[in-house]
Amino acid sequence: MPHRRRLHFLAALAILAAVLLTGCSGTITGGDVETLLRAPQISGPTSAVQKALNSALGVSANLKYPASGDFLSPFLFGDWDGDGQEEAAVLYTMDAAAGNVWLAVLEPTGDDSWRVAQTAEGLSGEVESVTCAHLKDADSLQILVGYGSAQGDLYMVVYLYSEETLQVIIKQSYTDMILANLTGGEGTEDLVLALPTERENGGVNLQLLTNTEDGFRSAQTLAVGDGIYNGCAGLYAGAVGEKGAYLVVDGWAGAGGNSLASSIVLYDPETRFLKTYLPAGVQDLYRATLRYDTALVSTDLDGNGTIEIPGVIDDGGEIASPMDKRLRFLLWRDYADAEGGGSSFGVYDSEYRFFLALPESMHGSVLLRTNRDGTGWLICNAEGTTVYCELRIADPAEAVEEQDPALRETDGEEYHRVANIGSQQLQVRIVTPYYGLSLQQIIDGTTVFR
Repeated sequence: MPHRRRLHFLAALAILAAVLLTGCSGTITGGDVETLLRAPQISGPTSAVQKALNSALGVSANLKYPASGDFLSPFLFGDWDGDGQEEAAVLYTMDAAAGNVWLAVLEPTGDDSWRVAQTAEGLSGEVESVTCAHLKDADSLQILVGYGSAQGDLYMVVYLYSEETLQVIIKQSYTDMILANLTGGEGTEDLVLALPTERENGGVNLQLLTNTEDGFRSAQTLAVGDGIYNGCAGLYAGAVGEKGAYLVVDGWAGAGGNSLASSIVLYDPETRFLKTYLPAGVQDLYRATLRYDTALVSTDLDGNGTIEIPGVIDDGGEIASPMDKRLRFLLWRDYADAEGGGSSFGVYDSEYRFFLALPESMHGSVLLRTNRDGTGWLICNAEGTTVYCELRIADPAEAVEEQDPALRETDGEEYHRVANIGSQQLQVRIVTPYYGLSLQQIIDGTTVFR
């Protein structure tokens, strides 16, 4: 989906370049930019949907592209009412330069033919995100649109389409959102919104919206990190076998909000409420997860469905100057069970924002130092007498350069690409083999943070 959005953007750049090369006016208004960002050619079902919408409106609608979410197109297709037939929806504005976004739902009427069933005016002229979810039942899909204001405020609207009627069932300001099956509903999902923080260090308020006997509604608001967090930096859902889903909350910490810490939230099926969770053996989860690099967000590091939370540790090994200003030893923990869950030990490069998992046998017994030309760093034994591997940042087209003579005798490998970091490459060279630190294990154990 991000690739699709880039194509729209590249198409707009191509049109813009053509305008400039033909000597036309170089002044572009907001409305002109929106026009340029529209796809120049629309074909297939989307073309028929657009024609039906324009015919119903009596004017040409200005299509509106969401910035993020499941849909990066103004055209949405799904079974909105659960009747087994796919409907369409379109995001558009009546005026390219001003006015709120509208949402239209269209019903199919035959082969490549559509009619407008309902339209609803949105809350602003910008669409931050669009997604859909089974909130009401396992058959129908609800449309979730996050609207953004010029002041940076976000507003979530949940649309329910039933019997050719489009209803707004939720309208709420928010800063972040996540969908997860926290309550154990069969085929349905729950919506959790992080609400705006009204005061500094006011914590994070999470609003749980779920399907109940009275319909989909707000079931609870839970305060997390009161007096510690001053806003929500991210919400992440993990799953632990029969225990179901849980949430990890990354909160902005510190007086200036320039650090992160994490909390864990579970759903209690007996009380039917969310509650914060303190893992066994952890006295202060805030201190255990406090980190001063805001790129270090919680994530499913190993792809097993649980969420790992990073913590900076002091006993990982030695880091020689000047790399001690750039590198940190981390221990990622997923806290997935009563014993504290699994963990992953490794080193984090704060300049290029990537984490490299290391074998646990290296914990406390490695030395990290800069390589000869300063393009990267070496992983050595504790005494620094044996170099296991070298990591460097290089231009992808750069040829292999002459290496440190002290390494050349033991170096039987060339550099290999590990990951792309911007326009450069993270490359690795195995010097002395070490069990658990093969080329493939380095590639698999590297996570790049944006």
